[in-house]
Amino acid sequence: MTAAAKDDLALAAEFPAATREQWLALVDKALKGAPFEKKLVHKTYDGLRIEPLYARRSDASPLAAREPGAPWQIVARVDHPDPALANKLALEDLEGGATGLVLTCPGAIGAYGYGADLSAGGLARILDGVFLDGIAVEFDLTTETKDAPAHVATLLKTRGIAPDKADIRFGYDPLGIRAASGRSMATWKEIAPILGKLTRDFTDQGFRGPFAAADGRPVHAAGGSEAQELAFALGNAVTYLRALEASGIPLDAARRMIFFRLAADADQFLTMAKFRAVRKLWARVEETCGLTPAPVFVSAETAWRMMTARDTYVN
Repeated sequence: MTAAAKDDLALAAEFPAATREQWLALVDKALKGAPFEKKLVHKTYDGLRIEPLYARRSDASPLAAREPGAPWQIVARVDHPDPALANKLALEDLEGGATGLVLTCPGAIGAYGYGADLSAGGLARILDGVFLDGIAVEFDLTTETKDAPAHVATLLKTRGIAPDKADIRFGYDPLGIRAASGRSMATWKEIAPILGKLTRDFTDQGFRGPFAAADGRPVHAAGGSEAQELAFALGNAVTYLRALEASGIPLDAARRMIFFRLAADADQFLTMAKFRAVRKLWARVEETCGLTPAPVFVSAETAWRMMTARDTYVN
């Protein structure tokens, strides 16, 4: 585009500047006397006020966005119970642009009635033809399938792939599973040392993690608000942090072994605010622990509660 062409594209600059007072006068005319607060101002479940129109803040601080060229992931679910079909679907997703897979087992928080065969044989078939050193792999587990990542570790060894070359999020989340299922086969006092041992074992093998997932989806799927989902996930993350430290893992290393999973629903702006909030909240936890905040991985899943059986094209 030439400089002359740019000069011709005045767009909104040709209109006189408008004030909020002028806009409110037009709104009042359109509402015909109806109260502005009741008609155009809404509140979230947590009571946060949502205005119909926002002006640019004069005191806004610049937000650091993702660096240009920095990677982010498009992750596809693998939840078909037939390993051969699950493999076919996974390869199609990867060929279609996905850069990672979520291996979801039956009964997991994100299973919703389905689930892949995460046995040693099932995983080998599901991941046949998948370049495990070229994509991300995330697990959505139950306490009964905690050995699934070990099967992938064996598979990596068989293929001659070093553990530190694989991007694997192990997804251990015993507290989230307890909340989603309403039951637990053991107390947290019994589970915490197991979480620590699993994490240490995989770290000793060379895996980078993260290993523990602080998952807010059970609260969101049950109808919880944004603040409730964040509180639940953050509380679990702090509990896992304490358990990992108690198992002998240094605090600076332990905080890097935790990632978050949240639901992303139809309200895009509120969803973005929620994801920004979890990063700020976790940074505050790190500061309180005497640590310099470091970026935390946050995994997003399309919210289950916003799905519809009718007019499925909006899903």
